[in-house]
Amino acid sequence: MLAFSCSSLRKSDSDSFEEEKRIPLNEEEGAYLNKVFESVREDFDFTNKRVGFIQSNGTKGKKHYLNDQKTYFEGENPCCVAQLFIFNAAQKEECGGYDAAIIYWSKFEIPIEDAVRRMKKY
Repeated sequence: MLAFSCSSLRKSDSDSFEEEKRIPLNEEEGAYLNKVFESVREDFDFTNKRVGFIQSNGTKGKKHYLNDQKTYFEGENPCCVAQLFIFNAAQKEECGGYDAAIIYWSKFEIPIEDAVRRMKKY
């Protein structure tokens, strides 16, 4: 169980998706995601990284993902299933400078090539 609330993880100054996607994750967001993905992230640290968030239905954005997480932790929904994709240098360049992507609520395992393709449209 996480010891802090994710309700404060949203940036108050990033209401628009276009603005949100340009801003790297802050310390609190990074710490939260480091904990959520600690079993799969190896030595990747989310703090100050650019991460794309894409729901399997096409909905995009950090705010939407964190709201889903908050709802889960408040007991209103089942856990938000997510895949983490950490990009190498070539993949990062190909998808516009993003360090990683989180694709969530997908019923299927997604290959990293598809994650890169989706991030090009992000």
